[in-house]
Amino acid sequence: MLNTKLNVNIKLNDLSKTHITGESVFIDDIATLQNEVHVGYVGSSVAHGFLKKIDFTDALKISGVLAIYTAKDIHHNLWGTIVKDQPILVENEINYFDEPMCIIAAETKEALRLARNKIKIKIDEKKSVLNLQTAIDEKMFLHAPAPFKSGDIELALNTSDHKLSGVFEIGGQEHFYLESQASIAYPDDSSQIKIISSSQHPTETQHLVAEALGLPLHHVVCEVKRMGGAFGGKESQAAPFAAMAALVAHKLKRPARIVLSKDDDMAVTGKRHPFKVFYDVAYTSDGILKGLKLKLYADGGAYTDLSPSILDRAMFHSDGSYFIENTLIEGWVCKTHTASNTAFRGFGGPQGNLVIENIIEDIAYILKKDAADIRKLNCYQKTKNNVTHYGQIVENNLLPDLFTEILKTSDYKNRRLEISEFNKNSKYQKKGLALTACKFGISFTAKFL
Repeated sequence: MLNTKLNVNIKLNDLSKTHITGESVFIDDIATLQNEVHVGYVGSSVAHGFLKKIDFTDALKISGVLAIYTAKDIHHNLWGTIVKDQPILVENEINYFDEPMCIIAAETKEALRLARNKIKIKIDEKKSVLNLQTAIDEKMFLHAPAPFKSGDIELALNTSDHKLSGVFEIGGQEHFYLESQASIAYPDDSSQIKIISSSQHPTETQHLVAEALGLPLHHVVCEVKRMGGAFGGKESQAAPFAAMAALVAHKLKRPARIVLSKDDDMAVTGKRHPFKVFYDVAYTSDGILKGLKLKLYADGGAYTDLSPSILDRAMFHSDGSYFIENTLIEGWVCKTHTASNTAFRGFGGPQGNLVIENIIEDIAYILKKDAADIRKLNCYQKTKNNVTHYGQIVENNLLPDLFTEILKTSDYKNRRLEISEFNKNSKYQKKGLALTACKFGISFTAKFL
């Protein structure tokens, strides 16, 4: 039994105290300076189309509205962690709903809100692709890495005792960090800018701000003290909002703050990548995996962002913790007219793992065997069956011992029988029990890391 009694004598360090008492200062807790400017953006009302005209004449007449900036005001408008294909502000083609088209600088939040409603935008709307299957059918691809191959997959599929084919779909997720995307930019002497950002990647934020403003890197400093959550959502996508605040600060020579509402944040930022996976698997009557053929399609959204690395990781993890001698694993990042999907805890690993675990559950169901036995039978071994489908030897492998020990010490078999009996006799309540291993690589798909 775990001891759940709280030890009230634990001495909290200062950082823990401020978190618990609510005294920790996040970006929008920082006191507003007397001449500080509020920054917001106007996003597209359509998912796909072409921007024809922005008329902000009436918006500039509103008291407190200081300036409105478009793509023409940005020194270098394209950004991207891997491929620089995403504009900070739309210049011509719109590729997702709420894609930022112009930036408003105002002295009050009320003036910012009023200005948003007064800006007149003319758009030539086009057909949008919002469905992953449509993108697959129309071959709208942003990236296609080299496939992973091992053994002879066609021979395995044609000669094995059993073959199973299917489709597995995985939806996206919203990061829902408590602190939305937020940045404050402070102009300094000699065209220098200091950025305080809620970012997981201060270096990238520094680089993007410098490029957007046409400044040398050493003229931009990015500071990150803490974040109110991120989970991958601020690895790449915090940078363009910092650039928006920095542009205003640089132009007006006044501090500038951008803090997205939760509604705006959820509309304009990317999520975890949805995947659609087509699979063929060969296996024996005992449940031994003999071959695996996968086609993984990731929904990258409108632009490349980090999608190639996320797809790579999904492909690396499609074996789960199991030795499969014959494999062919292919992948594509698809383009849809949605906000660019981005890093999220696991970074493609969960999507890859879910595929093989789902397959094992199906095999166990078909063979009328316990899925834990199928997993134990197929897990990587110590001196044989210990090479992954991408050629890495699994070293220091404790999996076989762990399966044996946990099955024994948890009294798994008896508990499984009890649960099966309970489920037979219970109409409205059901119980479950599973034992699953997990392999997770740590090198971000680059060997030097």
